[in-house]
Amino acid sequence: MSARLAACALALGGCVIAQRRVAVPGGDDAAIVLASTAMPEPISEVGRHAWFAVRERGARDWHRIEYGGFGSGPLDGVSDVRVHAIWRGTEAEAGIACLRAHRDRAMPRPYLMVPGPNSNTFVDRLLRWCHLHADLPATAVGKDFRGLVGVSRTTGGTGVQFETAVVGVKVGLKEGVEVHLLSLTFGIDLWPPAILLPFGPGRLGFDDR
Repeated sequence: MSARLAACALALGGCVIAQRRVAVPGGDDAAIVLASTAMPEPISEVGRHAWFAVRERGARDWHRIEYGGFGSGPLDGVSDVRVHAIWRGTEAEAGIACLRAHRDRAMPRPYLMVPGPNSNTFVDRLLRWCHLHADLPATAVGKDFRGLVGVSRTTGGTGVQFETAVVGVKVGLKEGVEVHLLSLTFGIDLWPPAILLPFGPGRLGFDDR
């Protein structure tokens, strides 16, 4: 295992151990999937685009809630998909209603790729406003944008963060410690354990759900 970790670090591509299989939730109950996919070249190794896929109770079709568009369906039609959280049942029903109620207000204006607000800022806002606790990957640039200066709870729900447009810090019981420098994330994730890196999948360690 130590050799594998060393090889991953040397490759500078990040490495997710025991990465979970990407799968669409079955059944006909309400469901929300939080996922991300690599940005197009040349920034595919240093940036990911986050989005929600939602299914209403009793429905068969999935709908994306995101800024911009990278395909249709929850996991189909896009490459390099990673799933970060899934909510089902009554929690998902409430979450879907909240996401749809606040998506227009969450839109970034103006849109700035770095440091934000951007498409990942949009998802981060909805996670916090709708009390859907999950962390976006370290390479989701813009997830920590809070304006020139901002303080908030973490999207994981167990910590706080202080951010400026240049530097920021996040501390949480589950989230561990992160330092943000010019929108790049470095840190240690406590659960599941991992080193957070600003390239590749964003973590050197265990999968984040």
